Amino acid sequence: MEEEKFDIWLFLIILFFGWLGVDKFYVMKSAGWKLFLIKLISNMCAIGELWNILDLIMCIIKKYKADPREYLDYIENRRKK
Repeated sequence: MEEEKFDIWLFLIILFFGWLGVDKFYVMKSAGWKLFLIKLISNMCAIGELWNILDLIMCIIKKYKADPREYLDYIENRRKK
């Protein structure tokens, strides 16, 4: 199994600009515009802060995924082990 490396640029983008959803553009390029809008709108509703904190944690443990639904799959797989 190939281990993912820590991306310092992704970490900094999430830390400073992740509240706006810019990290989705960094990871997915132009295909990330839908997730960018969802994250931006959710931050306006105060739900996105939790999403950004989760993104930071997952980036630190090298398991960052652009789509938050993939985090649920990751958690389910960890629970089954």
